[in-house]
Amino acid sequence: MSDIIFRAYNKAMQRCSNQLFRGVLDTPPMPTNPDAEAILYCALNQPNVRAYILAVKSYLRFHDDVAVVVQDDGSLTDASVAEIEAHLPGAIVDRRSDMFAGIARAAGPALRAELPPESAYDEKVPVKILYLKFFNVILRWLRGRKVVIIDSDLIFLRRPDEIISWCEAPYTHDLYGEGANAEADTYRKLGFTFESLDVADFSSGTLAVGGEVGDDELAAILRRINEQAPHLYGAWEIEQALWAIVMSRRPGPVNLDELRDVYIGSGWRSYRDLKENAVIAHFAGAIRFKNLRYLRLARELVGELKAGAGAGR
Repeated sequence: MSDIIFRAYNKAMQRCSNQLFRGVLDTPPMPTNPDAEAILYCALNQPNVRAYILAVKSYLRFHDDVAVVVQDDGSLTDASVAEIEAHLPGAIVDRRSDMFAGIARAAGPALRAELPPESAYDEKVPVKILYLKFFNVILRWLRGRKVVIIDSDLIFLRRPDEIISWCEAPYTHDLYGEGANAEADTYRKLGFTFESLDVADFSSGTLAVGGEVGDDELAAILRRINEQAPHLYGAWEIEQALWAIVMSRRPGPVNLDELRDVYIGSGWRSYRDLKENAVIAHFAGAIRFKNLRYLRLARELVGELKAGAGAGR
C-alpha cells in the first residue's frame, strides 16, 4: 500500500474509531476510586471515546485503586460522557470550560501573563495539547497527588508493575518513555539543560509525575520561550518538551523503556512482538491502523474483559 493510500485509509479508520471499538460496550463496568491518591489522567476527544474506555479498562484489570480523570477537549457529547460514566463508575469527566476556569483560578498573575491565550487553543493544535496535557495537570490535578498520564490510543497488555508500585508508594521520582522531538536543539539553544534525561528521546504518551511545579518555575520557562522562540507554540512536541524540562530538574526520573526490551511498544512493531513482549502497546495516529494490529489486540482484550478479567484493590 502506497504512503498516500495508507494515510487516507488510516484517517478514514480514525474517523470510524468509535464504531470499530464498539465491542467495549459489551464488557462489564469497572469501578474506579475517585478518592485515590494516584490519578489515571487522559485528554480525550470525541472520535476516541470507546478506544479510551478500552485503554482504561486494560489498566484497571491490573490495578483499580486509582482515580480516573477524563479531560474533555471540548468535543465530547453528552452521550459519550454517559458511556464513560456507565463503564467507569466514579470517573471524573472534566469539561473544557471547567479546565480554563480552573487554570485561571490556580495560576497567579505573573504566570497568567505568560500562558498562551485561550484563543490559541482553537488555532494551534500544539497549544491545545499543551493546555490539556501540561498546564491542566500541573495547575489543577498535581496538587498533593500523583498523576499517570496516558494517551487514549494504547492498551496495557501486561501488568505494569513499575507503574502500579509507583502509584502505591510515596512519591520519589517520575516515569517516562522514549520518543523524539524535532526541536530538541532549539530547546538546548534556549539554555535548557537536560542532565537526567534527553529531550530528544522523550515521549509523553505514558508519564507518571508527582511533586509540584511552582508558578515561578513555570512562568520562567514560558517567559524564555515567549521572548526567544515563540514559534515553538506551533511545534508538535512542545507539550512533551516542557515535561522533559520539568522532569530533568528532578532527581532520578526513570525511563520505562530501559527497564525491559519492550515496555512501551509502538505500532511499528509486529502483532506477535507486541503480544509476546510489550507491557503497553501504543498506536500513534500516523500508523494507528497499520495491519490491523491495534484492532486484533483490542478484540482479544474485549474477550478477556467479557470473561471477567479484573483485579481487586
